[in-house]
Order: sequence, then C-alpha cells, then structure tokens
Amino acid sequence: MELETLKRFCALHSTPGDEEEVFQELLRRWRAQGLDTARLGSYAVTAAPGERKKSDTVLLVAHADSPGFIVSSVWSPTEVEVLALGGIEPTEADVTLKTAAGRFRGRLRLPEDPDTWTRRQPLHVTLAEPCPSVQKGDRLCWEAHWETDGGQVVSPFLDNRIACALLVEWYERHASLLAEFNVVLAATAMEEVNGFGASVLARNVRADAVLALDVTYENERQCVAMGQGPVVTLSDASALLSPTLRDRLLACGVPLQTEVYNFSGTDAKAFPQQGLAMPVIPLLLPTRGNHSPRETIAVRDLEAWPAAIAAVARTLFMPIVQDVE
Repeated sequence: MELETLKRFCALHSTPGDEEEVFQELLRRWRAQGLDTARLGSYAVTAAPGERKKSDTVLLVAHADSPGFIVSSVWSPTEVEVLALGGIEPTEADVTLKTAAGRFRGRLRLPEDPDTWTRRQPLHVTLAEPCPSVQKGDRLCWEAHWETDGGQVVSPFLDNRIACALLVEWYERHASLLAEFNVVLAATAMEEVNGFGASVLARNVRADAVLALDVTYENERQCVAMGQGPVVTLSDASALLSPTLRDRLLACGVPLQTEVYNFSGTDAKAFPQQGLAMPVIPLLLPTRGNHSPRETIAVRDLEAWPAAIAAVARTLFMPIVQDVE
C-alpha cells in the first residue's frame, strides 16, 4: 500500500452517517481507473471492471466511517455538547467540527468522572473560535495528524481508512493476485453504529465469498501482535468459524494470526443476517490504540495484507478433500 494513499484517506472527515468524503474519494479514484462504480444510496459504494469473467465472485468490503461525535446541544457559538457515535472513549483531545460553514477546531473535555461515564452521556466541546452556524446533528471527529516512525504509522481513523486505501489501489497494484476471479470492491456506511450499510450491500451485491477487511486489537494474551501479519477472526459478535474452516485457512500458504472474542464485530454479520449462504471471513490487521486519536499500525502488516487476502479467498473455493477408509 502506498502510504501517501493512506495518509490522504486519514485526512478525510468521515463519521457514522456522514461518510461522503471517503465515498467521493473512492469513487473518484475508481473511476479514474476505468472501473464501473455504483452507489447504494448513502449506504455503500461499489466498483468492479465492466467485463465480467465466467468465474466466482469475491467481494472485498471495507467500512468508510470511524467513530466520532454528533452535536446534541448548542450552548453558544463556542460551547456545545456531543454524544459519541461508535465505540469511542472519552479522551481530552483536539477535535474538528464540520458544519455547512466549514471546519472548526475544538477541544473535547473529559467527563467529571470518566470511570462512570457511559456513551449515553454527553461530553463537552469548547471551540477555538465562534461557529454561529453550528447546530444539532453536526459531526466532530479527532483532529487529523500523521506520523511515521520505526516502521509504524500513527494516525486517527486507521480503523477503517486502512481498508479503504487498500481497495482504492486493488486494481492498480494487486489485481493479478486474484486474476481468475471477479473481484468486487465495496465500502459501507455506519459500520461503527448499526451496520446498516453492510446490510444494504448484502442485499444488492451477490458474491460467492466475502472478505470483511477491517482492523483489530493487538492482544498479548492471545499472541496477536503488530508486525506478525493479518488476523483471521475465528469468533466474535459477527462471525463464528468452524475448526475445519480454521484449519483450512491456516494452511493457505501465508502466515496468519487468529483471534477469538465474544463481543465486537465487523461488517461480516450482515451477510448471513440477510439469509445469504456464502462464506464470510473477517481478515483484519492488528492495531494499537483502536478508536483513539493515536491508532498505530505496522507497515509490515500493510504490505502482507494483499497476499493474505488472495490466499484466503482461493482457499474458500478449494474442494474439501476427505479421507476415505
């Protein structure tokens, strides 16, 4: 992945229900490559070559939103209350407010008692300059910044601009990895709050296999570490892979880490919920500081991701060989 592409995506303002900046960048880049694109309302965008192969179809899906905040009360042109959108924790940090009049910097304050704070409770933001146009429903996100150091990238919104950046480059840099398949690229809205985007995508794009591309947490207890390659989710709130499928994937020919949870999840849930029977695999990259102003990723994992995607996808179409006594 070109880091400049990822940097460009991490500079965009995209919170749940307000993904237009990321959608427009994806569509612009895909159309410049000659791909056929489509919009599913405000819920998803897709791209694929115009000529379809007589082969199976693999859907690679990312989500375009990152957790953020929505204005719930306006006290003055410089003082607002916000509610969290998505799995975000209170952190005293710089934020950016996006309104019809432009962007305004502010500072998110910690709640009086962070230990008892819940996401149902508002947080306070002080703007650096008056914004008379601010109103309920306007969105805020962390202030964008970008650092590279020691083979790592530090930036807010790596979840999930990483996968968006990969998909915008897929047909430029990685198409040969799955040349025998029809590969459809897609980005969804609202993954961080309700999964509506993926549900609409699942009903409108038929595929024979789906790879949900996202990020996960480094986890010392489960031996999931940055720099050790992509991660297959064996269990979480959106997927539950059988031991047989686990073994097949781990034999795919590229290094893969695995994780097991009984909470959180990805867009993978939407496809079986729509009654679709294709295999859906979450293939994620380990990060540190997920959903914080300083998310961190290893460049080595970014580089390993495309080959892992191809190996996992091919494995899903290989016949299962059973021993016959």
